[in-house]
Amino acid sequence: MTTLASWVSEDDKGPSAIYVAADSRITWGSDARRWDSGRKVFPASSPDVFGYSGDVLFPSLVLGQLTDLIDRKLVWGPHATSEDRHAAVVTFLKTAFQRRHRTPNTDFTIFHCSRDGRGVGSVFHFWRVEYSARKNDWSDSRIDVHKTGKSRRLFSSGSGRTAFEDAAAQWDRSPQGGTARAVFSALCEAIESGADPLSGGVPQIVALDRNSRGKLVGFVADGTRYLYGLPIPWTQELAKLEWVDRLFQRMSPETLQLLSGAQRHAKVVEPKSDGLKNFLRRSSEVRNVTASEKSNMPMPPRNIIPRRL
Repeated sequence: MTTLASWVSEDDKGPSAIYVAADSRITWGSDARRWDSGRKVFPASSPDVFGYSGDVLFPSLVLGQLTDLIDRKLVWGPHATSEDRHAAVVTFLKTAFQRRHRTPNTDFTIFHCSRDGRGVGSVFHFWRVEYSARKNDWSDSRIDVHKTGKSRRLFSSGSGRTAFEDAAAQWDRSPQGGTARAVFSALCEAIESGADPLSGGVPQIVALDRNSRGKLVGFVADGTRYLYGLPIPWTQELAKLEWVDRLFQRMSPETLQLLSGAQRHAKVVEPKSDGLKNFLRRSSEVRNVTASEKSNMPMPPRNIIPRRL
């Protein structure tokens, strides 16, 4: 049922990139029947990326069709704005959904991230398209991506949302709070914790920066490279992609080690509020015990003259 999260990276000029990441587990009724390499995020050859949570069947199939047609330049014209493209996406989804017959209806949410322009002057947009099975109704809302001066998470969704938000709150209280790596590391911890049995596998990631089309980002863990949750053997073409590990460090897909010149990250846990008090208390206890022990130790005779060697 998915753990999906998105976050924005910012610099002094504003939002510089948006990421959408999810786990890779697809289940059939319970975690006992699962596939841990199911695709949940989709980059396009235009400045657009997609992801979904909730029902798996319709979103995964329709987004595969949609991004293939986008890549073939068959969905909109060359001058379509983000608003134009999103309108076309919503029409495509609803048209495809109407062609279902006597199939189970289940809630799902599809996320669409888009960009207008290039470079520092580019503007990002984000939408949430939801289908409610109970109401048999669609909703389309915008996710705010305004400038705040720091990187932050934009939203989370799916059955593992609570586990992710708990992990993210802990990272927010750490020295790394307010960084993109804190959000991604929280997602990794939430998936690895098993708190949501319907989420699992390894993370899969797509991104949209100021200049590029939708990007697929590779993941490295335990000496293995992954794309869309699938283990991938080495080929030279993989060097064209960005690769990260669970701490969002930039990795080499060839050596599976930290990329040369990449910044090292580490998890630094914030001490508890009473940490200094406990430290001082323990230090005081040690000093008292030491003084007591010294008072009971026999004193050496004072008339002993040290022997010269």
